[in-house]
Order: sequence, then C-alpha cells, then structure tokens
Amino acid sequence: MHLKLAGAILVGFGALCGASGASAETASGKPIRIWNLTASVVTDFRLAKAGGKDFGRNLTLEDDDKTIEVDERLKLPKLEPGVYDARLTLKDGRSCRLEALKIDAGAIVGIEEKDLRDCAK
Repeated sequence: MHLKLAGAILVGFGALCGASGASAETASGKPIRIWNLTASVVTDFRLAKAGGKDFGRNLTLEDDDKTIEVDERLKLPKLEPGVYDARLTLKDGRSCRLEALKIDAGAIVGIEEKDLRDCAK
C-alpha cells in the first residue's frame, strides 16, 4: 500500500514539473551556456530549430554588455535542449552560420572558428 502511494506521489510530482514548464536549468541544476571560442566578439547570436527558418531574438541581449566576448560563456537559462541552427554576427564584421548544433541540458556549448560556415562581410 505504501509503495503504491509513493509511486502515485512521484508520478504526480513529475506531472506537476512537466506542467509548470520547468526549464532546462532546473533539470540539470545549471543553465545552458554558449562559449565563444572564436577570434572575435559575438554581437548577435540567434537560434532556430534545426532546418527551420524562424530564428529567434538576439540572445546576446541576455548579457550585461550585450555581447559574447572572446572566451566568455553566455548563460541561457530559458533555452530548451535540442538541435539548433545558429546565425551569428561578429564584431570583425563577419556574419556566419552554424548547422545542427546539439545542445543538451546544462551543457557548455563551445563555438569555434572551425564550426563557422558561410561567413560573409
């Protein structure tokens, strides 16, 4: 009898967490972070679900100085895990893209020069 009650409580708690829109940060204890390992400051960083065209708002606005400095990790506590395409603009004038960026809950996702595609000035 007690085991059934405990199971029901756990199922109810799981449903409550799911219904409350628990963020990726809550699931792992740490927010997703984007780590700028490029040679330039990122001034605009936008994500769309992989293969999609609907790029969201500029995520650098989450930072105090509205950029992602070289070797800085930008915390994105509201970002849900998934596979994304990214568009970014760098302070050196390049606009680039990334494809199929896999982002797990609580992950630190490094963006390196070698990852950048179709860069244009």
